Amino acid sequence: MYNRRKGMVKWAFSGKYNLEAYLFILHRITGLALIFYLPLHIIVTSMRIFGPESWKATMNTVASSPIAHIGEWLLVVAVAFHALNGLRLIITELGMLIGRPSRPTYPYRNSIDRQRVLSWTVMVLSAIFIVWSLVAFSPRLFH
Repeated sequence: MYNRRKGMVKWAFSGKYNLEAYLFILHRITGLALIFYLPLHIIVTSMRIFGPESWKATMNTVASSPIAHIGEWLLVVAVAFHALNGLRLIITELGMLIGRPSRPTYPYRNSIDRQRVLSWTVMVLSAIFIVWSLVAFSPRLFH
């Protein structure tokens, strides 16, 4: 029976999930973050309709805010992970790297074992991109 006292913490960190399940959770979180960012981007960009002074004031506010710079970096990280993991999901859904179906004889083999290499590749590429973006954004983040 599900323990309701633990709530979301129990759901996210139950210890029984595999790597792909955690990648699925991160994919959902980054997708929601990108959906949240889109209206914010539209609002900031729409300040151009109020004239050049309003646009310059908005851009100066955004450029001088360290929270905005951290948010930009987090946006880059979310886009990178979401895109790479999305490519992994597309490759998997198209049936690549899974192999041909086989007779279900014991010991059972599932396609997760074959996808694990691709999952680790996505994680390593995401980590490389995150470190690279941290170096690229460091003048803005740490000034």
